[in-house]
Amino acid sequence: MATTKNDTKRSSKGVRPKYNRVIGIDIGNGLLNIRSVTNEGRDYSLTLPSAFAFYKDVGAAVSSKELDVSKFEIEGSEYAWGEEIKKISKLQYSYGHENRYRTDAYSVMVKIALARAYMDLGVKQNDKVLIVTGVPSGETGTMREQEIEAAFLGTNVDDPESKPVIHDVVVDGNQMYFKVDAVKVLPQALSTVLGRYLDLEGMVEDDDYEEMKVAVIDIGGGTTDLDIVDNLRRLNEYQSIPRGFRDVYNAIREQITNDLPGHQVSDYKLLDVLEEGKEQKEYIYRPSKRVDGVNFTNTFNRTVREISMEIQELVTSTWKDHSDIDEVLLVGGGAHHFEQHITRIITGITIPDNNGSSNVEGYYRYGIYKISEDDE
Repeated sequence: MATTKNDTKRSSKGVRPKYNRVIGIDIGNGLLNIRSVTNEGRDYSLTLPSAFAFYKDVGAAVSSKELDVSKFEIEGSEYAWGEEIKKISKLQYSYGHENRYRTDAYSVMVKIALARAYMDLGVKQNDKVLIVTGVPSGETGTMREQEIEAAFLGTNVDDPESKPVIHDVVVDGNQMYFKVDAVKVLPQALSTVLGRYLDLEGMVEDDDYEEMKVAVIDIGGGTTDLDIVDNLRRLNEYQSIPRGFRDVYNAIREQITNDLPGHQVSDYKLLDVLEEGKEQKEYIYRPSKRVDGVNFTNTFNRTVREISMEIQELVTSTWKDHSDIDEVLLVGGGAHHFEQHITRIITGITIPDNNGSSNVEGYYRYGIYKISEDDE
């Protein structure tokens, strides 16, 4: 059990810690989240698309205004990633493949994310870094965990003798050499609960979770997952359907293509439209000033309702009696869009304030707890 706030902070004077830096990273099926703390003790959070571009596809600026993206040089190739990556029309995605963790795109995305995090956080060359990340519960205990570890460590997952490498990345002309000392892969649902159980120092913030039974409904990009965490242990009751928020985007794209034949629009541009229209609950995509906007409000509402019906069926068939569940957490970047439908079958649902990044918060807090435990 973790230390409580009233206990003495663990220490190991004169002994070099096994790890002295923790970085939580979630390379999701849509957004990439990074969570840590700077050298000065400031909270660090970064959320950007889980996609990058070949730098040649950025295009040349005709004025002094450049896109807010950085150039990453990796193994002779040049890539772009940054705050305005979604403005580039041709993107390379790190998801959508059965063996995604083995793909070159996933490996590049990992190196880009690590380089950005190490640079922003000022990680020193002699820092010993623990990366904490996760997988859906259905991939827990499978080869997928080893594939993720290999991607971060730079090892060959098919060669047990393969050793971690020094990553070599040039960021905007600055040469970076860095390594990952260890990788911990957690179930996403358990991480969501750990993020509420532990505080930022890895100590217990809410010990009620030690005796609570918590249900987690995670509406992701490509899937919706159901999990139960009881007494901080994930039960073997995981269920999933291949439906998520990307199905909403696909339906919207279909309407836009029908109205504007041949026009392509990314998930990230549609996400901006949803953010802009959330107050009025009216969603209009305007590709340019020359073209009339496409109002996809009805398509959006219809698709959310249809997917919600499938989620409702999954919930009612999986949790026939949920009277013994102490808390139901609804997470995922689009959780609020589904809330009114899910609450029709389960009352008292909680949507965390950090619903889109609840798992990476748990990754980081667990990592801090783990290194404190190891240093005892």
